[in-house]
Amino acid sequence: MTMEKQFLFVDAANPTWLVYVSVLVLAVFFRFSRLFSVRNLDVLLILLISVSLVITSKWKNVPPDSAEPASWMARLAQVDKPQSTPDSVQDAQPSDAGSVVEEPRFHPIYTWSSISLLGFSLLLMIRLIYDESLTRRPRLDQNLNQSGITFLCIPAFGLLMCSVFFTDPPDSTMSTIRHGRALLERRDVPTSTAVEGDLPPAPTETLFAAGAASVVQLSSPVVQHDRNESDEAMVNEILMALSLVVVAHTIVVLGLVYIGKTHFGSLQLGLSMSLLYLLLPSTGYHVHQLSHVLPGACLTWAIASYRKPAVAGVLLGLASGTLFFAVFLVPLWAVFYGRNGALRFGTSLAFVAAILVGCLILTSADTDSFMRKIVTTTNWTVFQLLDETASSGVPLSQLFLRIPLGAVFFVMLTAMTVLPRPRNLENLLANSTALVVAAQLWYPDDIGTYVLWYLPLFLLVIFRPRLDRFMPPELVARQSESITQPITATPTSSVAMSRLSL
Repeated sequence: MTMEKQFLFVDAANPTWLVYVSVLVLAVFFRFSRLFSVRNLDVLLILLISVSLVITSKWKNVPPDSAEPASWMARLAQVDKPQSTPDSVQDAQPSDAGSVVEEPRFHPIYTWSSISLLGFSLLLMIRLIYDESLTRRPRLDQNLNQSGITFLCIPAFGLLMCSVFFTDPPDSTMSTIRHGRALLERRDVPTSTAVEGDLPPAPTETLFAAGAASVVQLSSPVVQHDRNESDEAMVNEILMALSLVVVAHTIVVLGLVYIGKTHFGSLQLGLSMSLLYLLLPSTGYHVHQLSHVLPGACLTWAIASYRKPAVAGVLLGLASGTLFFAVFLVPLWAVFYGRNGALRFGTSLAFVAAILVGCLILTSADTDSFMRKIVTTTNWTVFQLLDETASSGVPLSQLFLRIPLGAVFFVMLTAMTVLPRPRNLENLLANSTALVVAAQLWYPDDIGTYVLWYLPLFLLVIFRPRLDRFMPPELVARQSESITQPITATPTSSVAMSRLSL
């Protein structure tokens, strides 16, 4: 059985709750006056993906014959299941001793929701590929004015953050805090691949946890002798784990508001993107997972800082330290910046990579420990495409699913970096989002369930206006030089001016 994930005091996968949130999202963002529009398609796609994600995650570890957690859904899944009788059981015995009848490993609801999630994700990837051909971007306001959106954003953010503190942090986040404290103390943390919480976290998560631990050490008062130091340390670790998740969500929300106000020229668009991010069921279900939120936060601010290649390189380097697939975005961004910008971008990226490798060195006792953490934190198992054991949690074939999706991903990456195309922000945003969507479709485990990796970027694609004038600094400098060239006076113009003076 799976443990129910609570959104405050409500089961995040409750069908009534999912329907209620979906109706609220449609009431605010669905354009009823223009039914056949790209905006409505995007809203429906991300809503269907979010609902499919919640259902898939809820029923992942539920046994096939279980009627929990929703009896009506279980009865619906058992409609086509034949009733077993003593005669039928006797007839079902294999005549050959070598033949073995395998029981289904997954619940039917989980199987169909996984297939739906994969199908909707493929549709999203196709939509992002053709985004640069959508030259008309009419401004479509929301069904709620800016005052109403602002009012709704405040309780939505408050409830989401309160749900973080009302739920125990996951083991992966607690492991991040322990590795962060070990980084400050420069000691090794023993890891075990058998337990999920003992796996070493990503280097960027460890670096952020070390920063939070240092802040707690500086701000905490002197420990009294009559207090239990171990209990206080445990409380501090839990508070740091919860606070890191809240800070990560806050960074995402502030990034969306900043991009809407600065690049889109509308504060209402920034608030609308933040509101949709807070209302979607996928955010509420994985609200406690730092590893799901932090990559999207780094990529969001990398888009916000696209005019500064050095800053964008630092942020993309941090994203690569949390999400291995972000490394594949480096060629795309380097081509976007051109020769001079790519040099500053690559230098800052290499500087961040050196810092992250240093974090692993400081928390490793010897060379074997360092190499083991390198392999486990960057998840090199993504290249084990022919290993069927890596897809034990996926009800779809490893061979006929991950290999084609991986091939499609590398074809997309090659086409987006080699083929000539306009270098502007709208193409960079759509291509980066498409690559992240395609990458998480051939991830070793839980294919298609890492929606928060690309959710902030896709929200920017949904609400963006025309951004073809937002070009890299190198092209902007060239255009400004060509415009400001002095106009030399010709003899004809001199004669005309002399006649006017007469």
